[in-house]
Amino acid sequence: MEFVLIGPGQLGQLLLRQAGRDCLVIGQDADSTRQVGELYGCPWTTKIERAAEGEVIAVVVPASAVPSVLEQVASCAKPGAVVLNFATAVDIPRALREKRPDLVWSEAKLVGSAVGMAHGLPCMIVLGEHDPALLRRVQNSLPGLADQITLGDAALVPKVNRAATEAALRAVIALERELSDLGVPRALIDAALGGTVPGVSLSYQRGTLGGFARKIVQQIEEEG
Repeated sequence: MEFVLIGPGQLGQLLLRQAGRDCLVIGQDADSTRQVGELYGCPWTTKIERAAEGEVIAVVVPASAVPSVLEQVASCAKPGAVVLNFATAVDIPRALREKRPDLVWSEAKLVGSAVGMAHGLPCMIVLGEHDPALLRRVQNSLPGLADQITLGDAALVPKVNRAATEAALRAVIALERELSDLGVPRALIDAALGGTVPGVSLSYQRGTLGGFARKIVQQIEEEG
């Protein structure tokens, strides 16, 4: 089995959507896991020991469950398998790396969000090992995300996400208050927050802003 997903939540399903055909999904709840398996046309199970079938095993579970799930994966994964930990706030315990040095352990931290990915917004998955062979294996198992997977310092990702999240929330809250004070109808405020703001941000990143927006950028830059 090329790709095994443990944790078919929102992010897990987005990964599954971008994976190749040779996949297995493992979840805790039989009904929801079956539904995900049927949706993406892949086998499913609630038995975590079947992770032993995987060449690349992606652990995408809540932070509180990460240590236990990784321990179970360590007890069954076959030698040489890649084990990816997608939890942003919890790292792979050193003890597990030492217990199973025959596995390819790697943090896999997402810069971006599952909601953003679902709407086609940019994201990057940072693998915390400087191993080109690992990068190729993960890209091959997730061909739909191959150009959004990179090697780097995974420890930076929580800092990046926190800074970006705080900046974004400050901006949208300030805009919401400003528009509300102007008496703008709620529907228009929602359109501005959910459409204009991310659209302008994406255009700025891609260098495709129109003349009106470019003048605003110039003004902001001149203000220092």
